[in-house]
Amino acid sequence: MSQSKGFEKLKEASWFPFSDEPVIKGLWYVPRLSCISFLFPEESIDQKWHLFAHSWLGIQHYSSDSGIMWEPVQMVQLRGKHPFLFKDKNQYHLIYERHGALIPFVERLSKKGKKEHIKGSHIEMRSSSDLNVWSEPKVLFKATDALCASDYLKNPLIGHPQLIKVDGGYRLYFGASKVGFNPSSARYICSAFSKNIDGPYLLESEVPILEANPNSKYSNLAVGRLSIYKEDQQYIGFQNGRYWDDDKKKESSAITIVSSSDGLNFSECDVKPVLTPVENTWASKHIVSCDVRYKKDEDCWYCYYSATGQRKGLLVKESIGLMIGKFVRK
Repeated sequence: MSQSKGFEKLKEASWFPFSDEPVIKGLWYVPRLSCISFLFPEESIDQKWHLFAHSWLGIQHYSSDSGIMWEPVQMVQLRGKHPFLFKDKNQYHLIYERHGALIPFVERLSKKGKKEHIKGSHIEMRSSSDLNVWSEPKVLFKATDALCASDYLKNPLIGHPQLIKVDGGYRLYFGASKVGFNPSSARYICSAFSKNIDGPYLLESEVPILEANPNSKYSNLAVGRLSIYKEDQQYIGFQNGRYWDDDKKKESSAITIVSSSDGLNFSECDVKPVLTPVENTWASKHIVSCDVRYKKDEDCWYCYYSATGQRKGLLVKESIGLMIGKFVRK
């Protein structure tokens, strides 16, 4: 089956949990594993599965022979958040958000890198040909360049970057401002464009392309993270929206599907959510993020997602689970 046929059947897919337990558990010293981005073996240089996620320490790199049992490889970026892995030709590009001062004696940059470092929230990119050795960070976009990133906040904040190749160059999607705390959700989704992968990126519009919709069942508080996939002129987005659950009288979140013909105007698809929180499980509170990809040789969609359960002690535990989406003939 071609990738386009996978897209055609996506709205009719049925989703099944691979397991009742997470495939990567948050540990006491890594209590939060969030914002996944992964590669299939056929996309990697060593024919292994690769997954990137952030913890409170920074961006963690994992690898696997099966996509189920994962082993840590290295810490790629201290205090980096919201990683997205983009492959362009034979290069891998890791795009992520970062803010704060450099950590003395720990973060080693060249004189030029130290001089160009920005303390405020910004999106960086590091590149690699082998997924092990990474270039120095390159700043792609600053929070101060998006007015809505300051909404309801003392300091402007952006995050959840994603890069898509479009006609004439590259489009950078990102979240701006936030709603909630521990975990928070992106208040808006914005986009910027550049002819070159390493920028400069300029906002396509001062108005966000997505924001909370009071009439939406699953994103009436915040849009959350949006994972976007493009096939020809069709865009499919997996949205981790934040909403008020009237039945349970509390905030919640889910993975839903949105679509667009131009990548800028998205509408909700009239299909069941891919996933909503399930009571009395490790993912009972918030579905925080996901990365969804179609695997041609298995004719199914892999959805790795991160979620939180009820707080135990001082720390919120967040782990990574797996859903499989398949078209079931009726």
